[in-house]
Amino acid sequence: MNWSDYKIGVVIALLSAVCFALSNTFAGLSYRGGVTPITLSATRFFLPTVILLIILSLKGAPIIMSKKSGQIAVILGVITIIYNFALLVAIERLPVPIAILIFFLFPILTGFSLTLTGAEAFTITKFIGAVVALIGLALVHGVSFHQLDSLGILLATIGAIGLATVSVLSHHLVKGEDPRQAMLYMAMTALAIMIVVITIRGELDLPTNTDGWIGFLVSNILYALGMITYFYAISMAGASATTFFVNLEPLVVTGAAFLLLGQTLTPLQLLGVLIVVGALIFYARSGSD
Repeated sequence: MNWSDYKIGVVIALLSAVCFALSNTFAGLSYRGGVTPITLSATRFFLPTVILLIILSLKGAPIIMSKKSGQIAVILGVITIIYNFALLVAIERLPVPIAILIFFLFPILTGFSLTLTGAEAFTITKFIGAVVALIGLALVHGVSFHQLDSLGILLATIGAIGLATVSVLSHHLVKGEDPRQAMLYMAMTALAIMIVVITIRGELDLPTNTDGWIGFLVSNILYALGMITYFYAISMAGASATTFFVNLEPLVVTGAAFLLLGQTLTPLQLLGVLIVVGALIFYARSGSD
């Protein structure tokens, strides 16, 4: 892997993490305005589809992928919807810190999967960095292992496995194809599925006030940017590094809550932040191994 591309990919991965984190923060604002998780899930794949269609058209790049690659991208779109729903339901059934911590097992799962397929070496240095980051996240979220729901744990685990699967398969897919084409297929597939779901459901819970609309629109815009930059990062830095550096996302959410919502941080949470940041730096230095 080209070291220069790797460093650029890491920066893009961090940008993706920030976008995803702020998207989730503004999603909370949209919920206060009457938006439901299913509505947000149904609309968040619209902008990526439109943006990617415009980019490919302006660049004169082909939109249609090869048959085999196209089929894989469609499957990834289906898996994306499944893990999104699994995570949303897990958050409803579990304390949020527990659900998020289980979900963030996906960087480790991605690393192991890439090693098994021979795509990347998940070195002991990277493994230690991933485990240390997970411990830091547990401190940041103030995780307490009480009131655990077995179905919620299962669904959060499905979410982690789902994103790891998408990341690993995307790692292989973007090597032989334009990553923008793969992203377009995935976004269009997810959007089509959600259109069917909303049609069957018969209603779409749109915002009922100004705050709700701001949260709804900004969340969708940031999710689109996060999704696009995430897969660009995979194409440049690899799936293992990209999934690991998305560990920054919970830190951004915590920081946003501190700055925007007036929430306080405990000494243990601050220690967790330092541990995660240290793990990110530790992992980044292993990228040249």
